[in-house]
Amino acid sequence: MRSRTDDSDAIFKPGFNGRGNLVYEPLSVLSLSQRLGRLRYACYQFAAWFTGFLLIALAMLLSVELVPDLVGIGVTLIVGLLLLLYTVGLMVRRLHDMDMSGWWALLSLVPVLNLPFHLFLYLGNGSSSMNRYGTPNPLPSGIVMLFGGLFWFINVLSIIATIAFMVIAWLAPEWLLPYLSQIPDSWPAAGRNWMEVF
Repeated sequence: MRSRTDDSDAIFKPGFNGRGNLVYEPLSVLSLSQRLGRLRYACYQFAAWFTGFLLIALAMLLSVELVPDLVGIGVTLIVGLLLLLYTVGLMVRRLHDMDMSGWWALLSLVPVLNLPFHLFLYLGNGSSSMNRYGTPNPLPSGIVMLFGGLFWFINVLSIIATIAFMVIAWLAPEWLLPYLSQIPDSWPAAGRNWMEVF
């Protein structure tokens, strides 16, 4: 038989408290087991990449004045690796929001398939209530809506544009020839002759 204390503690645990009310799980930026909605996913990505950019820029500036170039390159590699790991963690949490295993994040490593996969992460609907990975996120704050919404919009448009460009380059490469003829001669030959692949 459960004590009265156990019952009162259960009210404040994440999930449904028995009265139809949802108690949200406290958000953790570094969690791999929680869920992440679309806007928070985009906002956390923006914050991570912006922070990484600042750290890399600072390392490069300091490497010019204070430390050897190898240190700046080393810092860049470490920050890049940390960003990669954090981004994979965000993908896992986004998949959890859609009640999917985090192992699906491996699709981001598959060329060509990674584009529709990332589009799916941005556009897919999360579970509206609890799923096997926990509670949904609480309502986003104004900052999350502003930066997350802006980054979400830019990323969705860029992924769609990239997919469209790849489809055109594959099915009708002649449509791109007028634009490719405007590439400066100073660009590497590989960049100017990439159409030979098609």
